[in-house]
Formats: sequence, structure tokens, C-alpha cells
Amino acid sequence: MTTKLPVKTFKLRPYKKVGLILSIIINLVLAFFFFRLGMGLEKVAGRFLCFIIVLASLAVTAFFVVGYIYLRKENFIGFFISSEGFNDISTGHRYGIVEWEDVVKIRIIDDLDHPGKKYISLKIKNPQEYIAREQIMHKRRSLELKLHYYGSPICFSNRGLDCSFEELEETIRLYYNNYLERKEERENRDSKIDC
Repeated sequence: MTTKLPVKTFKLRPYKKVGLILSIIINLVLAFFFFRLGMGLEKVAGRFLCFIIVLASLAVTAFFVVGYIYLRKENFIGFFISSEGFNDISTGHRYGIVEWEDVVKIRIIDDLDHPGKKYISLKIKNPQEYIAREQIMHKRRSLELKLHYYGSPICFSNRGLDCSFEELEETIRLYYNNYLERKEERENRDSKIDC
């Protein structure tokens, strides 16, 4: 009898964490600089423009801080995989857990934008359902484009993860094959009960 595999995780690459921290610092410095600059200006139009830039910098800083807090809460893990499915946080898409029962085929495809780079593309039964899960409009459009160009909205690579492409591919195939074996055993067991 095939047993379920334990949950496996891949952390984000260290540069993702460092990039977020640097972005927070740079935006805070910009906000401080334009605040000081605006205070020294006599014309109202210049002060107003500096005030807008300060607000924009603080808004972007808040966005990065929220992202950092979220990733820290997740212990900077970018990819969870289990016997039921997986969740890829590293791409920034929020389609949630992709269940193995929805996966039809695993393909390795070349990235159209970056020659020499590859994607793992999972052909799924219900691509529109996963696209609809994404709440942000431009990210939903990105999933629609992936469906158009790659045949699936579920495409990911190791670029944001602290692992090799081969290790990620091997893990995906291992867990998917484990799901298929357990499914086949269940079906065989059910057919024996029906007889």
C-alpha cells in the first residue's frame, strides 16, 4: 500500500528577503528626502508635489512592509507540497492550493521571455476556476496569458526558490506519481468491494 508523503517546503531565495528590506529602506529615505525638500520650498506647487511624492513613497513602503510581514509569518517559505496538492507563493499569484486531482499532465516548457529558462507547466481540468481565484486584475490577466501561451495558468519555476530546477521538477513528479498510485489503489479496492 502506497503511503502519503510528508509535506515538503522550499524557502524563498535570500535575495527576495534582502530585496524587500532594501525596498523598504529606499522608500523611507525617499519619503524623508522629499519631506525635507518640501519643507524648504516657498512655492505651494513645489510643496504639494513633494507631499504627493512623500505619500506615494509611504504607501509603497507600507505595501512592502505588509509583504515582508506575510512572508516572515510563513517563515519565508515560497512553495508547499503535499500528497493532496501544492501552493506556490513564490510567483506572487494567489490561486491557492492546486489539488492533484485537478492535474492532467506535467510538462516542462521553455520560457518565452527568458531563453534558456524553463517552466513547469501543469495542465489542469479547470483552468478558469484557478484564474478566477486571483483577486488582482493584472495578475488574473497574467494567468490568462499563461493559459494562452503555455496551455495552463499554473506555470512556475525555481527562480524565486532556494532549490535547483531539477530538484523542484523531481519533487513535483514524485508527489504527483504518489497521488496517482494511491488513486489507483483506491479504485482497485473500490472495484473489489463492488464485486
